[in-house]
Amino acid sequence: MRDDAERAVQSAERIIWAAGWRLQEGEVLRQLAGTMGLARGRLDPRSDVIQLVTYDGEHLGHVRRDSSAGPGPEWVAVPKDGTRLREPYVSALAAAVALAELAGKMHTRP
Repeated sequence: MRDDAERAVQSAERIIWAAGWRLQEGEVLRQLAGTMGLARGRLDPRSDVIQLVTYDGEHLGHVRRDSSAGPGPEWVAVPKDGTRLREPYVSALAAAVALAELAGKMHTRP
């Protein structure tokens, strides 16, 4: 019985966390809606660890710092569909540019 209750609480916590993420995401996307070109917005205003990425106001995905990669900041790019781009990036900007390139919005490489 106790295991069932613990599973129910864990499930509820995941649902609440996901709902909070979506609310924050919606607010940031509203702030970026009128931007031109590549733009990033912090999911949490107090931290740059996760940033939403848009191009001309269109949501492309997010970039996030990968703390499991070892010393130094490494960033990953996650398109809207949730797949993760393979290579780590040296900065949030580099990861955001990769998202834009994947979406066909930018072409920075020859």
